[in-house]
Amino acid sequence: MVYKDVFGIDHEDCHIVQTRHEFNRIFIIENEVGSRFTCIKKDAPLEKKMSGHWKYAKASDAPKNYAVPYKAQKG
Repeated sequence: MVYKDVFGIDHEDCHIVQTRHEFNRIFIIENEVGSRFTCIKKDAPLEKKMSGHWKYAKASDAPKNYAVPYKAQKG
């Protein structure tokens, strides 16, 4: 299955991380090397003080080396 993280980047071959408390709007995935990414749930419920749904950020806004395996990262 392909998951899309909060930056709109697709991740394959991941599994959902079981969290201690279930989140209403997000979930966490982990890939085969242990990197974790936050994803937005489809049809996430609105919070009381929110006027709209969360939107994906731009992939260009992701931190340096985001989604790059640790061993492959360059300084």
